[in-house]
Amino acid sequence: MNTNSFKSWLPTVSISLASFIFVTSEFIPVGLLPEISAGLGKSEAFTGLLMTIYAWIVATMSLPMTVVSSHWDRRRLMLILLSTFVVANLASGLAASFGMLLICRIIVAFAHAVFWSIAIPLAIRLGPAGGRAKALSIIAMGASLGNILGIPFGTFLGQSFGWRMAFSVIALVAFVIYIILYRMLPPLPSQSVTTFRNVPSLFKRKSLVLVYLMTALTVTGHFTAFTYIKPFLLAVGGISTDFVVVLLLVFGASGIFGSILGSKIIYKHPKQSLWIALAIVFVSLLLMALAVHSQIWLMALAFIWGTALTMLCLIFQSSVLKEAPDVQDVAMSLYSGIFNIGIGGGALLGSISSTNHIGSVGYVGAIFVLVSLLLSAKFQITELKHTEGAVGH
Repeated sequence: MNTNSFKSWLPTVSISLASFIFVTSEFIPVGLLPEISAGLGKSEAFTGLLMTIYAWIVATMSLPMTVVSSHWDRRRLMLILLSTFVVANLASGLAASFGMLLICRIIVAFAHAVFWSIAIPLAIRLGPAGGRAKALSIIAMGASLGNILGIPFGTFLGQSFGWRMAFSVIALVAFVIYIILYRMLPPLPSQSVTTFRNVPSLFKRKSLVLVYLMTALTVTGHFTAFTYIKPFLLAVGGISTDFVVVLLLVFGASGIFGSILGSKIIYKHPKQSLWIALAIVFVSLLLMALAVHSQIWLMALAFIWGTALTMLCLIFQSSVLKEAPDVQDVAMSLYSGIFNIGIGGGALLGSISSTNHIGSVGYVGAIFVLVSLLLSAKFQITELKHTEGAVGH
């Protein structure tokens, strides 16, 4: 890549840095669930509801806030989101009660609701023409780095210096990213004003509705297990807290591999990639209870699982953009909302499952991914029959 080409991608990279810190903040409770619950005097199952409430705020507010802010200059909007994010995470590090922490998380969730609605369309807009696949891969890379560096390092900080330190450092890093965005982003007038009138037409597009439904099911299944991965490893496998950090690092590193692999094959073989990735996530969830007794098998499983999940996210995002090129902001805000319905639903199901039997979280999650896989197969078989019928006529 020559210098001019590299410079042309810098604004997109700056959005990717923002995705890094948003992912880190959203999922840091996963790595620090025992520490936060002990620090605030709550059970782990109850503290896990922080994930559910956060996700469902994002789910319900993504579309309304995207509509309200649709006429704002994108640069101004992004800087407002990051500054709100910095203040709320700093306040999270100072929270003395569960209620205070919950309020701070809700504020971050409001910023998150708009961020993911505009981040991907904006990243594509900022990049060179014809670079959609690369822009998606760059954003996925930033999110993966949140898993690779942000969550494991935040978990390490929380275990070593207290969970409040993790939120404080997130705020500090977010402030640095704010400065980068301030310098890198050009003025970006809104290209269209979004209204709720755009929404009904989206639900008339059968392929798009299927993507939304599969997203909800797959994400619910994944987060039923992943939200409680640390309590699961500690209780079922007797794994040390130090190894939990290593495992989260491996899971995050797989996201880099998944984003690179996905950018090369999912556009050439989208259907096959979808089936294979769904099948891998399904099997990974089933194998959790077996792999938990071997650190080597756990690391292998985490890498394969994380690779497949990253590819699925790329497939879903690409499909949304392909099916709704005329209203990308609305389509992506709905996707973000549905994704977070899955996160919140998975965290809630994981809370219920872990309360009754922590070892069941993988099996419960696998059921949802299996339904998603069967839906995909049924739709594609039906589509194939229609194609053959059309050819026959």
